[in-house]
Amino acid sequence: MLYLCLITGALYQGSATQAENYRIIKNLHITHVVNATANSPDAFPNILCYLRLPLSDDAQQDLVEALPLASRFIHQALKGVPAGRVLVHCSMGRSRSSALTLAFLMEHRHWSLLHALRWLKERRACTAPNINFLQQLLTYEELLFGSRLTSLDDIRR
Repeated sequence: MLYLCLITGALYQGSATQAENYRIIKNLHITHVVNATANSPDAFPNILCYLRLPLSDDAQQDLVEALPLASRFIHQALKGVPAGRVLVHCSMGRSRSSALTLAFLMEHRHWSLLHALRWLKERRACTAPNINFLQQLLTYEELLFGSRLTSLDDIRR
């Protein structure tokens, strides 16, 4: 089983199984959840605030709307009064959730994709956005910073 990972002081990344475990949610004081699965229901809709992004982990999935939506949702939750605690999850906690977390780090910490990816992999070794998501994150990086700071070759090294 992949472990739930604390990304920042109040941002976690994990799997659908972990997002459905009330004990985990309660112990971590999670208040907000980004559910990036096509088929896992929001487990605690009466208790938690959800952003539902029914994404597929494949070469056809377009993230153009999902990246800024997730980034805004996470930012608003973390900066709320009182501050929230966010869990970003997909089925396994590797590809879709990583792409969304990376978009947040790029936008709100002003990090290049390469820096964000390396930083995230240090905290969650199983981080593995699919190649389609990486290409879209490269485009998102260009949108955020006005130029591409990372190349696909940089990422593959």
